[in-house]
Amino acid sequence: MMTLTAEQFNLLNISKSGGIWDAVIRIATPLNLAAFALAVVLFIVLKSRGSRVSPAIWIVIVLLVAIPIGASVYSEFYTRTAIYRLRVTAVEPQGIAVKDEGEAEGVEVWSSLGGEPKRVKGGWQFDIPSAGKPKDGKLSIYASKKSAFLTGRTDLILADDFNPAIIVDLKRDDSAKVRGQVIDVRKRGVAGVRVFVVGYESEAIITKDGGNFELPAHAASGQPTLLHAEKTGYRPARKYISAGDEPDELILEK
Repeated sequence: MMTLTAEQFNLLNISKSGGIWDAVIRIATPLNLAAFALAVVLFIVLKSRGSRVSPAIWIVIVLLVAIPIGASVYSEFYTRTAIYRLRVTAVEPQGIAVKDEGEAEGVEVWSSLGGEPKRVKGGWQFDIPSAGKPKDGKLSIYASKKSAFLTGRTDLILADDFNPAIIVDLKRDDSAKVRGQVIDVRKRGVAGVRVFVVGYESEAIITKDGGNFELPAHAASGQPTLLHAEKTGYRPARKYISAGDEPDELILEK
């Protein structure tokens, strides 16, 4: 029974998991296999007829095998070493593209693959090595302008175009909730209070025991939201509360 040294075993695993083994699989395309088969058939036919294989025939046989394989090797090498230069333009809700340095102030752009975006004329550029892209080629580009509570995302698939250009539309994020508790001056939760975001009275809720509430903020997380609370026997109260997961308090006074 043949035994392998640790070093031989590691080399075998490496060759099977990638490297040469992977390269052989990629090179063995239907076209390459067909060319190789044709060269073998041509050689066998000539030898079966007792014909002498002339240098010209040898050249044809070699070319039938070498050209497709060489093209595959070159294509594989180029694909593995190529760099995607992705151009990104961010567009604000007014339809204005963020191009120059002044307009880009406060705008952040990043990708799902990481990497540092470079400022270029007309936007940003990501240099993404082909070898580092996911197997499915999927990539997401994000943009944000926190000062205006704008966010955006665009998805794409890295394929044959190594100089793709995309647009990320910045939109107002209004998906956050506003949470809190209605209390009295003694810090006790007040039930039966009608609470709503100003401008969205139809979405008002009535607090239950404990005085807790949760409403659609119609704003981005961190954005101030004006709330109104009222109950018979108490003076109405209004207060700006930041949208998001952090709860706040509304105090009702008699």
